[in-house]
Amino acid sequence: MPEERALTRKLVICKVGLLMRKDRDLAESELIELVKKGSREAYQEIVSRYMKKAYYIALSYVHNHQDALDISQESFIKAFRKIKSFSTQKPFFPWFYKLMKNLCLDHLKRRSRVKEIPLEGIPVLEEEKEDREMKEVLWRGIERLPFEQREVVILRYFQQLSYSEIAEMTEKPVGTVMSSLYYAKKRLKETIGKYLGFE
Repeated sequence: MPEERALTRKLVICKVGLLMRKDRDLAESELIELVKKGSREAYQEIVSRYMKKAYYIALSYVHNHQDALDISQESFIKAFRKIKSFSTQKPFFPWFYKLMKNLCLDHLKRRSRVKEIPLEGIPVLEEEKEDREMKEVLWRGIERLPFEQREVVILRYFQQLSYSEIAEMTEKPVGTVMSSLYYAKKRLKETIGKYLGFE
């Protein structure tokens, strides 16, 4: 019957026996439930939603295209292995971010020195008008910040997250996030001031 055929086209029966509607995007919590029941297709949807964001955050930390790709992919693999411990009552990305941040930190610890690369290789700064030297001074200043300050600078200015989102991802009070950002900006202004010849 035409009505039955139309209904069949709208619904797909997953391997785990749950129904996914084709005419709407599944909510994140619905996808996670499918993943917990063994659906790799549902996890691929989660990956496709967040892989670009994950790559750019990893790139902000490690400053190397291939390393950022490797770390972001490794993070998704690690998250898949741990997904059963994840609560679907919470958003996925803050939980995932903590896993990825730890991998970034481990990677940086293994390197004896952070290798500098031309800032033109970092897409988040492509539209800036400052000259190359100023960008390099800024990045050197960011790299010298204590990790907590560097983290909030990256999340606030390169990922455009709100203070409350940063607080959720870092598990710190909003006031602490704002304080860290204040002192980070103060140090960066001093770095730039020295470059420009100010006392």
